Amino acid sequence: MNELSDVGVVILAAGESSRMKSPKPFLKYDTNRRFIDKIIDEYRDFGINHIVVVVNKSTIKELNLDNNTLVCVNEHLEYERFYSIKLGLEKIGKCDFCFIQNIDNPFVNKSVLNKLYENKSKNGGIIPVIQDKGGHPVLLGSEVISYIVRTKELNLNFKEVINEFPGNRVEVADNSILININSLEEYQKYFK
Repeated sequence: MNELSDVGVVILAAGESSRMKSPKPFLKYDTNRRFIDKIIDEYRDFGINHIVVVVNKSTIKELNLDNNTLVCVNEHLEYERFYSIKLGLEKIGKCDFCFIQNIDNPFVNKSVLNKLYENKSKNGGIIPVIQDKGGHPVLLGSEVISYIVRTKELNLNFKEVINEFPGNRVEVADNSILININSLEEYQKYFK
């Protein structure tokens, strides 16, 4: 696919991984890649070069990413997910569309990204669903991006913010959109 110059991705990796007892970005996906590497590879293969990874202070030392990936540190973990999204969107610069990708789901793939991108909307958010359950990643249009960047609130609920805008729930044939790997047991279920 050609480069998508108007599209970015914010990868949320600032959580403390307290249930996992090990930082999720560094979990092994396969013999050569960690979760963070696999996710970045998928977005680069899709044609996205505007990539921001939001991390916490303790994980930045071990991150070791290429120079084409921007990194920002969430120093206020008490504000949780929305603040990380806000930081990432501020850092990414001008994009008409931006995927929001959680680190705890490394199964993102070109099929899901294509489906979301085909249904993109500048004035709302696109959410993948399977059997009426919403999953990840989410694709935000420029109006939602602009709202999040401009808002002074730091601890909003991301789902509630998206629901303020016209939304589009896009059916995909991929159960992996629902996966969140938060514990060692969940990790072992998918990576034996």
